Amino acid sequence: MKRQYKRIATLATSATARDTYVLFIGNLVSAFFSFLFTLLIARGLSVSDFGVFSAAVNLVTIIASLSDLGISSGLISFIAKASRKGDVLKAQKYMKASLVVRLIALSVLVLITVLFAPFISNSFLATRDATVAYWVGGLSLAFLFWALFPSILQAQKRFLQSVVVDLSLAGGRLLLAFGFFMLGGLTLTKAFVAFTLSTFFVILAGFAFLGTSFLLVRVEKDVYSKLLRFSGWLGVNRVISSVSGRLDVQMLAAMAGATMTGFYSISSRLAMFIVLLTSSFSAVLAPRLASFGNKESEKTYIKKASLAIVPVIFGVILWIAIAEPFIAILFGQKYLPSVPVFRALAASMIPFLLTAPAVPAIIYAMKKPIYIGVFSFFQIFTVFIINLILIPKIGVYAPTVAFGLVNTILAVYVWTIVIRYYRTSPKT
Repeated sequence: MKRQYKRIATLATSATARDTYVLFIGNLVSAFFSFLFTLLIARGLSVSDFGVFSAAVNLVTIIASLSDLGISSGLISFIAKASRKGDVLKAQKYMKASLVVRLIALSVLVLITVLFAPFISNSFLATRDATVAYWVGGLSLAFLFWALFPSILQAQKRFLQSVVVDLSLAGGRLLLAFGFFMLGGLTLTKAFVAFTLSTFFVILAGFAFLGTSFLLVRVEKDVYSKLLRFSGWLGVNRVISSVSGRLDVQMLAAMAGATMTGFYSISSRLAMFIVLLTSSFSAVLAPRLASFGNKESEKTYIKKASLAIVPVIFGVILWIAIAEPFIAILFGQKYLPSVPVFRALAASMIPFLLTAPAVPAIIYAMKKPIYIGVFSFFQIFTVFIINLILIPKIGVYAPTVAFGLVNTILAVYVWTIVIRYYRTSPKT
């Protein structure tokens, strides 16, 4: 028994655990700020306007992820290696290359959004107001540095600074929204203004930590080539996973209207805490798994990381149990229809939690991002078909069925790959 206690104590005080605490607490605070922001917006707007706002922000997230092309994951691999070797110049080249690639991809997507604004608003944002699509384009451009800076800092294992950058966005938009709320109330336009202006805090914090010297380095073609080749399947996965993970809100907006989208969006925003926790844990594991280079060490590390998932699952179950008073007190009686939706959605995320150690192991230790990329095709097809068939029949519950099925299959899939690899591969 003492041996087990000692093992638990060692795990709890390890460098990985400390970094996880920093990233998780930071993301928890950021998620809490985001939650307060959502609370203000939900209370300040009508349910239908909140549905439009949620659909717009959801589309911004899709565009930001589409422009990523897997670059964020590639950065972790290349910058981690360069940092380990002390090659600052090489790391800066990958930083600039990722910025250039993402800026080009994002500009194309924003241009399409602006040119077809009336169609996009009517078809995907549950409104006939083309201005909402213009806001989507502007917000997408503003999000460029928020999407880039934390990835670079996490690749350098500067998790605290990564958290500060993230908090600058979450805290900034909360303060701005609160100011509007107190000075005359919130409107849809004011909500978009608060979100857009908050990105300037991100730019200031990011450049304060990283400096601007990486913008001046000369980047050779092979740097772009290596980054894009490594990110190829990750880009496919990033694009498809982003779209499939956000299809729920966009399809509800298109097929069920703004009000139903508003009810579902409350549940979705709350369930995002679970996704953030999973991504935080994976982000801590990624640079370490990328730098081990020893299968036996990787195997031991993955086992230890898996133990940390168990108490989190119990926490999610407890949250499901207290969902009704939680939502009623914070969002008001008008959002009570969101309670059963949240419970089903949170339950569907539990299998996704289980993938947190396995996915970075496949990408960074096994160096097989193709496995994740291939699965993403099944993921988007399944999510789309289930939502298409079930939204007309069961409405807001359709996405919970889709996520539950896909996440369960994903957990079985990735752990089967990891277990087989470390059981059959020879030690090195």
